[in-house]
Amino acid sequence: MKTSSKRQDKCQVELNITLEAEEAKVVVKEVERAFVKEARLPGFRPGKAPIELIRRDFAAQLKEETTRTALRKYYAQAIKAEELDELGLKDVKEAQCDANGGTLKLTVEVKPVFKLPAYKGLKIKAEDTKVGDDKVAERIEQMRVQFAKYEDAKEGDKVEKGDFAQVDYTGTVDGKPIAELAPEAKVVASGTGYWMRVEEGYFLPELVEAVKGMKAGETKEGIKAKFDKESAPEPLKGKKAVYTMTLKTFRKRVLPDDAALVAATKDESIEALTAKIRAELEKQAVEREAIRRENEAVDLLMKKVDFDVPETQVQAQMNNYLNRLAQQAQYMGLTAEYFEKNREQIFKDAEENATRQVRLWYVIDAIAKEEKIEAKDEERGKKVIEFVLANAK
Repeated sequence: MKTSSKRQDKCQVELNITLEAEEAKVVVKEVERAFVKEARLPGFRPGKAPIELIRRDFAAQLKEETTRTALRKYYAQAIKAEELDELGLKDVKEAQCDANGGTLKLTVEVKPVFKLPAYKGLKIKAEDTKVGDDKVAERIEQMRVQFAKYEDAKEGDKVEKGDFAQVDYTGTVDGKPIAELAPEAKVVASGTGYWMRVEEGYFLPELVEAVKGMKAGETKEGIKAKFDKESAPEPLKGKKAVYTMTLKTFRKRVLPDDAALVAATKDESIEALTAKIRAELEKQAVEREAIRRENEAVDLLMKKVDFDVPETQVQAQMNNYLNRLAQQAQYMGLTAEYFEKNREQIFKDAEENATRQVRLWYVIDAIAKEEKIEAKDEERGKKVIEFVLANAK
C-alpha cells in the first residue's frame, strides 16, 4: 500500500491510497467468499454456487462491496501511515478496487494545526468589588417597595410613582379609533376600569407618565403616544396616537419605615439589615468580577489566534446556538417575522459564535496538554482559565 496526503483549507486533507495487485486480490477474494456463502441461486444449495455465476449475476454488488471493504481495511492504516490527527472521513472522491489493484481518493477532516498563543503573563485588570453606600441604600429602597402596602386614596390625593391607578382610556390614530384600525390590539385601543401600576415598563409609557399628578375623577385629553416600528401590530407600526384618559380611583403605595421593614425581614435592627445587604452585594460583586476576568482572559486568548477549525464541529455548534435561540424566542418576544427579516444576520452571528467556541476548545485543550492539566471535558476549560488567571499580571 502506498499513501500520500495533501492539506487543504478548513482542516481537510486529501488522502490518497494506492493498493498493489496482491493487496487488492486479498480484498476481492474476501468479498467473493462472503458472496458465495450468502448468495442464493436457483439450482444450487447455499454456498455451492460457482464463483463464475456469482461474478456474472452480482457484478455490480461485488464491485461496490469490494470498494467498501478496501476502504474499511486500509483506511485506518493509511491514517496512521500519514500521521493524520483524524476527526472523520468527510468524502470519498474516487474509489476503485479489483484484482489489478485499487485507488482510493478521500477527503479527511483533521484537527487544526496552530501555534499556541502566549497565555502566561496576560495583562488582566482587577476591578474594585467594594460596594458603595448608594448601592446599599438602593437595595434597601427596593426592599421597602417589596414590602409596601396599598391604601385607598383620600380626597385631594394625587397619583405618584408606585401607586395603582384605575382608568378609562381610549385611543385614536389619524382620528380613527384604534379598535377599528387594529381589532387585535385591544389592550392599547381602549380600556374601562383598567388597573395599571404607575411604574415604567408596566403599560404604555405615555399613559403611565400622564396619570402622575392626577386626582380621582380628573380627565386628560390629547395624550400623545407613538407605537414602535418593530413590535407594534402591523396597522400601528410607527404610528402616532392620541389618548383620552379618566382617572376613576387609585390606591396609594405606603412604604414601610425602618421599624416596619425590620419586622418584615425579621432582622434585629436596620443596622443589621444594612450589614447583611452589604455582605450580599459584595459577594455578588466578587462573583461578577470573577466572571468578568474569565471573559477577559478568553477574549485576550482569542485575539492571539486565527486558524481554521473543522466545518463539522462548527456546524454542530451552529445548530446548538440556533436551537437555543428558537427555544428562547417566545421569552424574548421574537416573532417568525423577525427571524425571516434578520435571517442573514442571525446565521452570520451563529457561525461567528460557533467558530469562536470551537477555536477556544482547541486552545484550551492545547494549554491543558502543555501544562499537564488533567480534568474531565466539562471541567478542563474552567481549570485552564483558572491557570491563565493565576499567571496573569
